[in-house]
Amino acid sequence: NLVNQFNLTCGNTYKISLGSTLFFVGYPLGSLLTGLIADWLGRKWLATGFLLMTGLVNCSAALLSSYSTFIVFRAVEGFCLGGLTVTFYPLLIEYIGAGARNLANVVAQCGYGLGMAYLSFAASYITSWRAVIIATSAHLFFVALLLVSNIPESPRFLLKNKKNEEAKQVLKIMASWNRVELPEDFEITLSDEPSETERSWKLFTYSRYTCAATIAQMFIWFTAALYFFALSFNMNDVLGNPYLNLAVTGVMEILINVCSYFFIDRIGRRWCMLVSFVLCGISVGICRFLPHENLHYTHFSVKTFWVIFGRAVGGFIYSLVYLYSAEIFATTVRSSGLGLCVFAAQISSLIAPFVIVIHEDNANVVYTTLFLFCIMAFLAAWILPETANLPLPGTVAEMDAMKYRNYSIFTEKSPLITNDMLQSNKEKEQYIGD
Repeated sequence: NLVNQFNLTCGNTYKISLGSTLFFVGYPLGSLLTGLIADWLGRKWLATGFLLMTGLVNCSAALLSSYSTFIVFRAVEGFCLGGLTVTFYPLLIEYIGAGARNLANVVAQCGYGLGMAYLSFAASYITSWRAVIIATSAHLFFVALLLVSNIPESPRFLLKNKKNEEAKQVLKIMASWNRVELPEDFEITLSDEPSETERSWKLFTYSRYTCAATIAQMFIWFTAALYFFALSFNMNDVLGNPYLNLAVTGVMEILINVCSYFFIDRIGRRWCMLVSFVLCGISVGICRFLPHENLHYTHFSVKTFWVIFGRAVGGFIYSLVYLYSAEIFATTVRSSGLGLCVFAAQISSLIAPFVIVIHEDNANVVYTTLFLFCIMAFLAAWILPETANLPLPGTVAEMDAMKYRNYSIFTEKSPLITNDMLQSNKEKEQYIGD
């Protein structure tokens, strides 16, 4: 295996963790830097480039004979995956109408679970680590080919960057997909055209609300990732077999996302987030007062149940934040905003491995810390707007107007939605039920 081939034993064991650390250093840097330029250059070609680069870097790393070069390639892989996250996901969301964004998010997040299950299967049956890397990376070239040949650039991005003719061609393609005929002389206009090119710093300077909403989302992503990875590391020995652990985690991700589809639209993103953080706080709060013990399926205990339950709810939050944040950030700064959030989440992923060390010495400190973070994340989520079944904001001004969307879970439609939020007469008529 890789440890024996590169002699990562005795005094060289630190190099094993070094490879993972460099990966998690590259990931936030890739998401942050790519997010800053994706709103300027576009989503499609950057996503395609990162798909090709990830496949090329991984397949090349499988052929290396030097571990020092291998871990450098791991850092580059992390950078590419971070960039892919903040380009591909906005491209997906901006294509989908308000009523189907939840379904699109569920399908995308289920791919994450399928990938984990496939990796578990490949690693358990393929003995060579080089072959495992190639078997789990070669398909990226095919995915890039599909993206280039079948998916055009985001029409929302084109419109906001004053490329109306290109946007019209994309809309014609989308109409043909949906078997809808558009008149030859149709025109498209913006409800709120930005007066100037909007960049990521406008999230912090436009108004107190956009600044607070951006910081709140970054903190929520940080907490969600910290909670998710901390309990994931705590679950590593639940089933004994590491391959089985990974496969079960992947299946759990799929089940969580499929179940979430049935109530995210009905309850709303905001209240799903709030209730989930309450449940996460309850689970780690209970674990705080239960006696410390090693988790294992041979002595399935109350504490084991609450750790698994908390991990499941944490997985739901981690998948929900992608959809929620993509719907809050304006089209002109969507990739930049997601880049900031992914950066915050990956910073916590660098901290999470140390949770294992602390947990072995004093598990109560870990559970108390996670409980406090859940409380603060609940308060941060409270100021965010509801976005379920509503149009995506096109500009930072429309994002700022979303502060009026904080309405009761018992109110079917907010009475405080303003005309600036409604991007067409048709959407307005549908909203007010006319």
